[in-house]
Amino acid sequence: MNVAILTDNDFDKVNGVTTTLSAAVAYAPPGMRLRIYTAGPRGVDRAHYLALKSVGIPIPFYGEMAMYVPRVRAYVGHARADRIDVIHLTTPGPIGLAAMYVAGRLRLPMVGSFHTDLAAYTALLSGSIRLGALMREYMRWPYGKCVRVLVPSEHTKRLLIGAKGHADRIEIWPRGVDARLFSPEKRSLRLRDQWGVSHRRPALIYVGRVSREKGVGLLPHIRGCLCALGIDHRFVIVGQGPMLGELRQRLPDAVFTGVLSREDVAEALASSDLLVFPSRTDTAANVVLEAQASGVPVLVTDSGGPSENMLPGATGAVRSDDDPMCWAYAIAELLRGGRLAQMAESARAYALTRRWETALQTLYRAYRDACTASVPATPEDAMPLPAGRRL
Repeated sequence: MNVAILTDNDFDKVNGVTTTLSAAVAYAPPGMRLRIYTAGPRGVDRAHYLALKSVGIPIPFYGEMAMYVPRVRAYVGHARADRIDVIHLTTPGPIGLAAMYVAGRLRLPMVGSFHTDLAAYTALLSGSIRLGALMREYMRWPYGKCVRVLVPSEHTKRLLIGAKGHADRIEIWPRGVDARLFSPEKRSLRLRDQWGVSHRRPALIYVGRVSREKGVGLLPHIRGCLCALGIDHRFVIVGQGPMLGELRQRLPDAVFTGVLSREDVAEALASSDLLVFPSRTDTAANVVLEAQASGVPVLVTDSGGPSENMLPGATGAVRSDDDPMCWAYAIAELLRGGRLAQMAESARAYALTRRWETALQTLYRAYRDACTASVPATPEDAMPLPAGRRL
């Protein structure tokens, strides 16, 4: 069986989508060949990865990132040559539209996976609830053409069903973690010395996009409350984004690492004491599992998928509000006495039950089931090209 996975995320990026899709390719069972189809500023053609060099356009409300105009006819040609049996749509952007076109032209079944709540992002970044509602309505189009839609959490499943998704087609595909890469053994005293942290001054780490939809605007307020409580600490911010300059000003004593490789992220997590992840828009948050695999307890919100990837009270804590003093009290409680060490052990043990080898079985089963689906796309369903357009 040959599967084409179409995504708007080229693998020059390190994020939850690329991490998940990389694992899907790496752990594919015998007889199942997966190939990523994407676009980017440079062309790459390898056995399991195809990136067509394409024209980039700034993403609305997120100008530092680009989406790429899909060369849909070229994707059709590659899919034919690769003898593709199933199309996997992972993002509803331009490459997602290309997935619909390829599936329609070649009369192939399409599996969808939901990774990012773009409707929530749109509403938050634009300040317009109406635009967010329009985005949610738009997303029903590509995912409505999928024979199966895989979501990472119960929260996301409820969200899609509430948005008039086909409940009988929606299935939870839990996320996993590479417990060999993310491990307490990666803890680095050298790095902790470099950060200026110790058991008396713990490292509170955030890993992800430094942007408003991730809730990072709460971190300076938490810092102020921790200082008021007399709790010494240092924030370590891993990543980049539009709020980076603002956070540098508002967290003058924090460590800002910028974007790191996955190996360096593993070292940074293992060298920290607590992951503070205030996002209310994440559908899964792979980093929550990665932190626990690294032996690091987590503090997350009760909104979205992150709280479904930890054990409240055993591997971390969950906050149900955005009151920075409540977050500061939760951090103080987690750092108290020997509780952090006990949670670190529990976090690692829990992460070992969430390996990719197990988590990916849902995806591979969806591919097999799609091959027997009786409602493949037809050429008439394919996304039409503008008149005279050749890509």
